[in-house]
Amino acid sequence: MISSIDPEKCTGCGTCFKSCPLDVFRLDTEQREISPCTHACPAGTDIRACHYLLQQGRSEDALDVLKRTMPLPAVTGRVCFHPCESACTRKDVDEALNINALEQFLGDLDLRLPAPIFPRRHLSRVAVVGSGPAGLATAWYLAEAGYPVTVFESMPEPGGMLRYGIPAYRLPDEVMELQIRKFRDAGVEFVCSGKIGGNGWLTGLKAEGFRAVVLAVGASRGCLPGVPGENVPGVMTGMDFLRALRSDDAPLPETGPGRRVLVVGGGDVAMDAAISARRLGAASVEMVCLESQDELPAFPHNVAEAVGMGIPVHGAWGPTAVCVGPDGRAVGLECRRCLSLRDDAGRFAPTFDENPESAAFFKADTVIFAIGQRSDLDPFAQDVKITRGRITVSPETLESSCEGVFAAGDAVSGPASVCAAVAGGRRAAVSVDRFLSGAELRRPETSRPVADDMLKRLDPEKLVRLARRNRPLSGREGFAERRAGLPLDAVLAEAGRCLTCGGKAVPAYTDDCMTCYTCEVRCPAGAVDVHPFKERLPRTLDTVRRETMHAAAAKEEKRA
Repeated sequence: MISSIDPEKCTGCGTCFKSCPLDVFRLDTEQREISPCTHACPAGTDIRACHYLLQQGRSEDALDVLKRTMPLPAVTGRVCFHPCESACTRKDVDEALNINALEQFLGDLDLRLPAPIFPRRHLSRVAVVGSGPAGLATAWYLAEAGYPVTVFESMPEPGGMLRYGIPAYRLPDEVMELQIRKFRDAGVEFVCSGKIGGNGWLTGLKAEGFRAVVLAVGASRGCLPGVPGENVPGVMTGMDFLRALRSDDAPLPETGPGRRVLVVGGGDVAMDAAISARRLGAASVEMVCLESQDELPAFPHNVAEAVGMGIPVHGAWGPTAVCVGPDGRAVGLECRRCLSLRDDAGRFAPTFDENPESAAFFKADTVIFAIGQRSDLDPFAQDVKITRGRITVSPETLESSCEGVFAAGDAVSGPASVCAAVAGGRRAAVSVDRFLSGAELRRPETSRPVADDMLKRLDPEKLVRLARRNRPLSGREGFAERRAGLPLDAVLAEAGRCLTCGGKAVPAYTDDCMTCYTCEVRCPAGAVDVHPFKERLPRTLDTVRRETMHAAAAKEEKRA
């Protein structure tokens, strides 16, 4: 039998749980100390619990845990920049766990399952303006809490930046359609092709019976650098370019066969624009940006994909003018060398080489500026306070300067990740619920400590990371999704690599223990102590021997 497990030594690595031949152990992941991956996740997802449930083959239970903080797992499993993997303890052993691939698996499972039916428990109606990640998250958690929710979207279809700002090869249309269908089936109402804002917008919503409003309008407008020629035909912003690719009624940008495309910028929108232009079949696609090659702000996997498609990135160049041909169209971009990006205080303040002889000219038929995004907040300026292009809110409650009006997502924080926008939407939903319930909006939030570095006491076996398969490229393959998700066997194997940092082992089924000592021998932390003697059962070996001897003697006497 198992004598004890020392909680101070136990790291929750799961070795006993994974190695016990009789399934005696379980892990208690509900600990005050959170795992490093959860600490790094903008949404605070309990990744440790998800992976532990996957290790048991309990996929739907793992999905339930994931959706406590992530209502769009099929989306974030494809587009999240997964900062959790950078904090994964496993990276110091072999490679970080493929957390994003496991999330995609659970997200695809979510799309196949029926939507939950949320019971209506409140009469107060809530309006959500914008159907991007922040707006969708707000709507989901308010519907889950029992509120009637209506989401207003100015575009023809719901999804906001997810549908119109992310290329289909990263987030396919069918995924967004299935995701939105789950929201509708769960009771969320969508009203599209109409703008909310302008004179009397708030009065109008209140007249329709909405007692609270959440502004989640995102940052969907692109920026121009303010250089000569930026308004001539052949010049567009990265956001306009990507939106045109996803809109059925928008003219397709002239970036197809025979065209020379130049993308200005080094962020993720710039990478998406360059890759999209290449997929459209442009004769050449190049990029220029202020940052040097090793300072690009885009996520490394997006940079690697662009470089892998043969798209050169010319670093440390800043635009000075769009060159215009005789027909009034763009023919290229004139640039000057960028000497530094920031001043001594670390503020963004690029300096340039003013020597005309150091200038460079990049030929292009189409110039795409992907140098930043901003929100269109003018329609709301009469009712809510706006500071430097962002809605001013209380950092604790996300309530704006107008009572009953909340805001979340990029319109509050500026351009950020999808995961961060989802987290903001969930916080806004909590505040709206407290507002409509008459509760105090401000409530203290206690931070939870991060689990200690378990590698101080462990030396785990090295295991190969399982990566998602890439569908082979075949020239201009269009906008089909390239990355395929992991199959079930790979998901279970990859989840088994998780060290479940900060969990604690529990002997849940001690009656099944046969004292094989496997757990004690294999525990890398030396936390398990197995009792040296098996408990005395009603029929021990000695008893069996005595009974056998008596039976044999009786048989002999009978024969005699």
